Amino acid sequence: SLAMRTLGDMYSDMTLGAKNGLELQYDSILKGKEGVSHRKKVMNKFLNITDIDPEHGCDIITTIDVGMQDIAEKALVDKLKEINGRVGMAGLMEVKTRETKAIVNMTKGNDGIYREVKNNAVSDLMEPGSTFKTASIMVALEDGKITPDQLVDTKNGVYMMHGRPMKDHNWHRGGYGVIDVTKVLMVSSNIGVSRVIDENYHNNPEKFVEGLYKLGIASPLNLDIPGAAKKPNIRMPNKNNWSRTALAWMSIGYETQVPPISTLTFYNAIANNGVMVKPKFVKAIVKGGEAIEEIPTEVINPAIASPKTIEQIQVILEKVVSEGLGKQAGSKQFHVSGKTGTAQVSQGAGGYKTGTMQYLVSFCGYFPSENPQYSCIVAIQKPGLPASGGLMAGSVFSKIAERVYAKHLAQDLRGAKDSTSVLTP
Repeated sequence: SLAMRTLGDMYSDMTLGAKNGLELQYDSILKGKEGVSHRKKVMNKFLNITDIDPEHGCDIITTIDVGMQDIAEKALVDKLKEINGRVGMAGLMEVKTRETKAIVNMTKGNDGIYREVKNNAVSDLMEPGSTFKTASIMVALEDGKITPDQLVDTKNGVYMMHGRPMKDHNWHRGGYGVIDVTKVLMVSSNIGVSRVIDENYHNNPEKFVEGLYKLGIASPLNLDIPGAAKKPNIRMPNKNNWSRTALAWMSIGYETQVPPISTLTFYNAIANNGVMVKPKFVKAIVKGGEAIEEIPTEVINPAIASPKTIEQIQVILEKVVSEGLGKQAGSKQFHVSGKTGTAQVSQGAGGYKTGTMQYLVSFCGYFPSENPQYSCIVAIQKPGLPASGGLMAGSVFSKIAERVYAKHLAQDLRGAKDSTSVLTP
């Protein structure tokens, strides 16, 4: 059952072939070719005579690491049970090789058991919430509109944005007042991000959206998994779909839909010093034990931003975890960088307020900060409050990161010898 919806499965009647996942995508390569034979009577005996030999199919080598998949699934399911989550997903990518090492999708059944029902990580278009703020701030940094130490007045936690109140999560405690751009991301201030973007791009919102497109967060990934979302939904301003408040709310991750795998790809590019690559699920096609085709790594964007902007955002994302709201995602063993996200989930035509409020809590980042090896996203949908990206998704991220990091710490046992003792074979 591990990674079932990514690897895919077959119909119980094997002649019908594959249902979903990589099994379906690579069906023609995996299934081989049928042979042809006929029966012939020879000296009063019927013999089967082969005209065309059947051909075995090829094997595909996936990038999924069973150990890491197991780590991610256990950490996620434990948290889902604890907070009564409805749907949870986690994805883990290796920064340098760009290989997808784990992808978990868990949906709670009517019996209360969590199973892989749908590949939410690649197919769900959802409002990313605060993990999107990183992209908004990067656009303004790249355009030279702001600097990391520029001050922003977030007032007392409530700010009237073109007639609509924008609130920070601590508004009932009096807000954050005047803080710099770095702290805006550290404490995930809605007012801070939306004021920065609205004041710099209100008269030219197209420039902001073009900046997002340049970062590659809106790029279609064209993944080799059936059912993957075609591309994130980030709209360009025009008279029909644009209001005075659209820019402010868009900058904090509302009014846009991004599949979790696209958010992970974006953060992986930050970890990879600006090189954005397509997530990879298959390494090679093998026949008879020999690789007949290596699947190349595909670069989507060789530089999502200037080295200066990348360096500035890397410093800020490390502070989000070491000093800001992302502390739960951190580790005592190594430094972690990333961003929390908490968003109300729209109920379609019913808007945000119908029935029980649904929340999407998430954390996306990478580790270790100094020399990133892995990027990871955790996203959980749950009904009602409390809902905290840092506490809920961040703690799952921390468990995955520490357990994956521990796999790399297996040291040579010869280093444990006592040099004074005589070793008996």
